[in-house]
Amino acid sequence: MKDLKRMRERFIRDGSSVRMGNIASNLLRLNKWILMRRSDGAIIDLMREIAWLMEWSGDLASVELVDMQREICRWRRIWPVEQERHLLAVRAFHMSKRILEGSGLLAQITPEMKQNP
Repeated sequence: MKDLKRMRERFIRDGSSVRMGNIASNLLRLNKWILMRRSDGAIIDLMREIAWLMEWSGDLASVELVDMQREICRWRRIWPVEQERHLLAVRAFHMSKRILEGSGLLAQITPEMKQNP
């Protein structure tokens, strides 16, 4: 696990949209790691990191974000659950999408950016 103090200091320096974008990115990474069958230890560490990022977003916290954090923590406590791998991957993808939509970052994409990926 990374140094939490340094990680927190770095995370809270960013604006709210970027912080939410970082959480969304980590959730999408969780989705990919599960589907790629990364080690269970790495997946647990990533879930722990995501939960901390959500915790440090207290000033931005919505009921939905709090519920997502609780869900990630519940998954982390019982992981690995082989028969539920796909379910967590899907949940992480949907959480990522929901947070990204709420972050305002998608509204900042210009038509030119959409045409030139």
